[in-house]
Amino acid sequence: MSSQGLLGIIWHDRYLEISFSHPMIRDLSKRRIREFIELARQRLQFLEIRPEPATEEDLLRIHAREYVTKLKEVSKLPYVGFLDEGDTVHYPGIFEDVLLVLGATKTALKYSEFLDYVYNPLGGFHHATYGRALGFCPVNDVAFGALELLRRGAKVAIVDVDAHHGNGLVDYLYDKPVLKINVFAYDGRFFPGTGKPEERGIGEGKGFNYNVGLPLGSGDDAFEVALSLLQKVEEFDPTHIIVVAGVDGHKDDELKSLNLTCNSYNLLGLKVARLSRVTGAKVIGYGGGGYGRMSAECMVAFLEGLKGIRNRTEIPTETGKEIMDKVKGLVERFSKGLI
Repeated sequence: MSSQGLLGIIWHDRYLEISFSHPMIRDLSKRRIREFIELARQRLQFLEIRPEPATEEDLLRIHAREYVTKLKEVSKLPYVGFLDEGDTVHYPGIFEDVLLVLGATKTALKYSEFLDYVYNPLGGFHHATYGRALGFCPVNDVAFGALELLRRGAKVAIVDVDAHHGNGLVDYLYDKPVLKINVFAYDGRFFPGTGKPEERGIGEGKGFNYNVGLPLGSGDDAFEVALSLLQKVEEFDPTHIIVVAGVDGHKDDELKSLNLTCNSYNLLGLKVARLSRVTGAKVIGYGGGGYGRMSAECMVAFLEGLKGIRNRTEIPTETGKEIMDKVKGLVERFSKGLI
C-alpha cells in the first residue's frame, strides 16, 4: 500500500452528535460519521486534528446578519424545528455546532500549509445561501474556505461531486475567478433543481463554472466520463483544490439518484491526488452528503484514492447507451468550448 501524501482528518467527538438533516434521516447521518471514523482509524494513516470553533464574526463574513441572528435565536429554543421549508433542522445548541463546523474549515486552511491533504468528514454544506439555510445546510463552510483563500491571493479550483448540485456554493462564486466543476444528478427537477450546463459564470467568473449534470441512474462508467473534465483543473494550475466528495450518489443511498459504487469515489481520490502532484496544489476535502449503508465505506475509499491506493470494493455499475451518449456529448461540448 502507498503512503503517498500527508493526510490530516479534522475530528471532534461532538461530530458524533451533529446532524442538520431531516428527522427521517438524521440517524443515518450520524451513523455515517461514526462508521467513518472507525473505518478510517483501521485502514488509514493520518494526523487527527481537533477543530477550533469559529467566531460569530466569521459567520457574519459568509451569512447575512439577519440570518445569523435567527440561528442564535432558534438555538435557544427547547425544541426541534426547521430553518427552511422542511429539510434543515434546528435544535437546542445548533449555533455552537454551526460555529464548530465553520471552525473546521478555518482549521483545515491552517493545516493545509503543512499537509498535502486535509479532510473534514462533517463538512461540505454547499446548499446554504447568504441569507438562508437549505438542503440540510445551515452554513456554507465551503464558500467560506474558498473566499478566504481568494482573499489570501490563492488560486482556487473546486471539484464538487455530490448527488445534489451545490447551488449555494455556485451563487457565492459565480462572479469569482474560481474554477468550479460540479458533478451531480440532474433532470431539472431533482433537488435543488439548479445546474443548467449553460450557466458558465459572469464577470471575473465567466467561463469558470461547469455544471456536469448526470442523468438519474448514471453508473460508474458515466461518472468516469464526467471526471475526464478534471483536465480543466490541470490547465487552470491552482494552488488549492477544494473537493466536496459527497457520497450520496451511491446506488444504495436512501436518497436515490445515481447508481455509483465506492469504486467511483476511489477513482475521484486517485484523480485528485494526481492533480495535486502535477500542479503542486494543496487539497482540502469535505465529506458532503451520504445517507446509506455504504456511505462511510465510500468516504474511506475516496481517502484511499488520495493516498494512492486503488480499491475496487464492488462490482462496477454500467450505464445504458442512451445515458452514456448524453454524458459523453455534454463533456465533449464543454471540452471543445461549445457551451
